[in-house]
Order: sequence, then structure tokens, then C-alpha cells
Amino acid sequence: MPPFDGGQLNSLLVRLKRGDGGALDGVLAAAGKRMLALAQGILGNRADAEDAVQESFLKIARSVHTFREDTNGYAWVMRIVRNAALDLLRKRKRRAEENIDLFFSLTDGSYSEERLNEAVALERAAARLEADERKLIYYRYYLDFTVREIARETGQSKSAVQRALDRAEKNLKSFLEAGQNPQ
Repeated sequence: MPPFDGGQLNSLLVRLKRGDGGALDGVLAAAGKRMLALAQGILGNRADAEDAVQESFLKIARSVHTFREDTNGYAWVMRIVRNAALDLLRKRKRRAEENIDLFFSLTDGSYSEERLNEAVALERAAARLEADERKLIYYRYYLDFTVREIARETGQSKSAVQRALDRAEKNLKSFLEAGQNPQ
């Protein structure tokens, strides 16, 4: 699986904004798996997640005119998916919390053995983080939120988020290093 290219997604959103309806297929190809993983993590099952992703594509097509070209398109798309999933929860009158632990399951059958080992090491290290630290890592590196976006999402100041994120990254690095050098 090729690495994710946020610039490509931004280009596709710009094309869609300028009237190229075919760019929506490109958005699906570029971010569809990640969109589904996010929705499934919130909703807990694949069928509901697929419904949320389908609704997300409708929302993206309807609201692409609000997308600012100088912003993070990936975060914009993932926020739409997150909101669609939460809307679905509200419609079904269920209450659920995002299970961010599912997002640290990075393994994929198409990975090489080396990449698979790295993903497993990252999963183990992330599991050792405190829940709030995992959430910050999730927002920053899975959803690709900026510190400002994380602050807005969590209701904290940017400086508090930056300090907490620095601490979480330091702990994650420490856990990764400890895993590579077992004693």
C-alpha cells in the first residue's frame, strides 16, 4: 500500500471545488480506507461505517465550496467523516465513545515483514500511553490535525495541547526504544 499523500487529496478537493465531478472518485481512492477506518472506530461496525462514509461523500460534494485551498484537506475530510458518524449515532439514539485504540491497529496484509514488525511495535508502544496521550497522537498523526485544530477539538489552549503532545510523543518514543532494547 503506497503511503498517504495529503497533497494529492488537496489537489483532488481543489479540482472538485472547481467543478470536476470525477475528482470525487479520486478522493475515494486517496482516502476511502482511512475514512472507513475512522467511521468504523466510532460506530463499531462495518455496515454503519459504510453508511457514514457514503453520507460523508455526499457532504463533501455538497460543501466542497467551503473548502479553503490553503488548509489541510485530509483533516477537513476526516472531520466530515467523524461528524457523519456521530450524526448516525445520534439518529440511532446510541451513545458511544470513539475507540481510538482501534486506530493504532496499523497492520495490513500488504505490508512487508519489516513494516509489519514496525507497525506491531508502534501498536504496543501506543497501548502503553495514557488514554489522553493516545488521543492526542491519534488527532495529530492519524487525523493530521494541527495543534490549533486539536485545541479547538479538545477545548484546551494551544500551549496546553502542545505541551501535552510533546509529552505524549516523548513517552511514545521512549516506549518504542524500550521495545527495541528489551532488558
